[in-house]
Amino acid sequence: MYFGDSKIRPNQLFSLSLSYPVIEPDSEIARNIINVVDKKLLTTHGLRTLAKGEKDYVEVYEGGPFQRDASYHQGPAWPWLLGLYYNALKNMIKVEMNKNRKTALTKKIDDFCKMIEESFTKALDSDGIIGSIGEIYDTKEPFSSKGAPAQAWSVAEVFRIILRK
Repeated sequence: MYFGDSKIRPNQLFSLSLSYPVIEPDSEIARNIINVVDKKLLTTHGLRTLAKGEKDYVEVYEGGPFQRDASYHQGPAWPWLLGLYYNALKNMIKVEMNKNRKTALTKKIDDFCKMIEESFTKALDSDGIIGSIGEIYDTKEPFSSKGAPAQAWSVAEVFRIILRK
């Protein structure tokens, strides 16, 4: 495992997405977290488990069991992590007092929800898993679904975002 490394991963979102966030949602640190996630981790099908460009980054989940196990946390996008991003934005909007920043965050969450709806409406009709959402996705086109073909937590988080719950 890679404990204590400085690689860019989605873990930072836990501190901002909780019901009682560890990071103040209206802080500069919170804005920096979202900026890094936007630039380095967010994809149309999930959050990368490791930022592109980091050592050992994997864009396509493939190979035998050992190769797949070694790459599982090294880049493939996980749809369920989108829920952390969504909650972080909601927490930031809730406490933001600056009108311009609040408007920008509201637009960001609206655009995000639309992107997720468009991406997964297509995925629900294709990807070889008609009617469900996979566990992980490659971060390179055609963004193929990999891992478990019908993952409950992926379905739950994507639908929660689409339904804006």
